[in-house]
Amino acid sequence: MKFLLLFFIFMVFAFQWRHSRANKVNKAVRKSAPPPGAAAMVVCAHCGVHLPATEAVHGAQAVYCSAAHRLAREP
Repeated sequence: MKFLLLFFIFMVFAFQWRHSRANKVNKAVRKSAPPPGAAAMVVCAHCGVHLPATEAVHGAQAVYCSAAHRLAREP
């Protein structure tokens, strides 16, 4: 009976140690790497595909997903 009591006490301490260690790791991960911001999205005037504004091809009239679509829409 004494061994069961000692085993139970050991398991409680082990659980608390793992739980506190996991919280420290999670806090360190959250502080070190903030989530990146969402990119502004635009729609291709030719085909309707949504793409990030940084990857878009800007034409005289609108925004396009590729140079081929810009040339097809703006001769």
